[in-house]
Amino acid sequence: MKKILNKPENYVDETLAGLCLAHNDIYRQPQPRLITRANSSDKAKVGIVTGGGSGHLPVFTGYVGEGLLDAAAVGDVFASPSADLMADAIRAADNGQGVLLLYGNYGGDIMNFDMASETVDFEDNIRCITVLATDDIASATP
Repeated sequence: MKKILNKPENYVDETLAGLCLAHNDIYRQPQPRLITRANSSDKAKVGIVTGGGSGHLPVFTGYVGEGLLDAAAVGDVFASPSADLMADAIRAADNGQGVLLLYGNYGGDIMNFDMASETVDFEDNIRCITVLATDDIASATP
């Protein structure tokens, strides 16, 4: 009998769905690859968004919650989330005070977050500021 393995994209979707089912007091899943806080903040504050691929785990979702991130855009295994998904994450996190984008120094993330930031600025008048993280010696400045 041949065993059929799940595709990597199913792994990501199943992990995110399970996380939201297990912790629906913390996470909400308005789209399959968009995770937000279960309860949005009523106070006017800067929204905080991150995102990235799911190479090791959809680890970015673990930072969503009260006192932490407002939303995370989750890509495929070792692939950046799309600019459209990132724009949706920014919109979900916006409370009228702008959105802080925190993400890693990877080509796809930089390109797609930059495009998403320009899109929401143009279409929704949401101002974004970026903090680009370097997580290892290879991507850090000297």
